[in-house]
Amino acid sequence: MSPDWVQILMIALSGILNAVGFFGLFLVFFPGLTVSWLGHLIWVIYVGFNRGHSPLEFGLTVAFFVVSTLLMLIGSLLDNFLGAKKSRDAGVPWSEILVSWLGMLIGGIFLTPIGGIAIALALLYILEYRRFNNDREKAWAATKALAFGYGLAAGIRLIMGFVMVCLWLVTVLFL
Repeated sequence: MSPDWVQILMIALSGILNAVGFFGLFLVFFPGLTVSWLGHLIWVIYVGFNRGHSPLEFGLTVAFFVVSTLLMLIGSLLDNFLGAKKSRDAGVPWSEILVSWLGMLIGGIFLTPIGGIAIALALLYILEYRRFNNDREKAWAATKALAFGYGLAAGIRLIMGFVMVCLWLVTVLFL
């Protein structure tokens, strides 16, 4: 392969991974941030972190990749943290949060990701309904807290994914 074809192949591969990662953020269980990060990793390894360029370009390439790595790590933990935090703020016991999370995991594998979320919310509602002696309002409040936490995390991850793709684009186009 000529070097031009290799470069085109690397841009295409890392670009596809970034696009799949970003749009994969709309799926519940797809590790979109990790896939986008992998696309960025492939590119910076291919260009050797722009070591042969000016010190500024090298430094920016490293800095952008470090920021992308931090966003991926933080974003990967965000779902569970925000869902659990909002639920705990509403007074939900850890045992019910765990049961709900396991229901989401199992439901997401056997049904769709949306089915997994529905199962998690339904399980939490049922558990809270029983815990509060058939009080629908209290059970619904706890369920809304969990849904809000997951929704907030999804929105934040989407923003993080957008920033990661932008960092990759700047690295490819300008550095």
